[in-house]
Amino acid sequence: MTFARIDQITRSVMALCLWLAAVTLNMGAVLWLGFQILRWLHDGYWTDQPTVMFWLRDFFPDASAYLNNPHSWYGAAKAALVLSRMPSGFALVCIGTFFAVLNVSVSDRRPEAPMVTKSRAAASF
Repeated sequence: MTFARIDQITRSVMALCLWLAAVTLNMGAVLWLGFQILRWLHDGYWTDQPTVMFWLRDFFPDASAYLNNPHSWYGAAKAALVLSRMPSGFALVCIGTFFAVLNVSVSDRRPEAPMVTKSRAAASF
């Protein structure tokens, strides 16, 4: 097996994994939004989605403590502010879209540009 074939197989596997992750995350976001719409139609009021910080506090308490620390660096405080306001469904859509774009860049199979063998004496336009 040549290195080109191994590279091609690796790209195909990575593209498939990224595509599956993108579809799963985006479908999860659509189903979550659909569930919220059904609850809104049934109950008559719109419930807010839990924010990303809500999930971080439950599953990663150390990361949450670091982000909420007032002595942490400025970037972490900005990230905590964004995560505390971003609904979970929107975060799923953002990550799914990122994976879809990454999938397109990994699975790109266009050949490289051919080498130009034009002599220097020939006229150029």
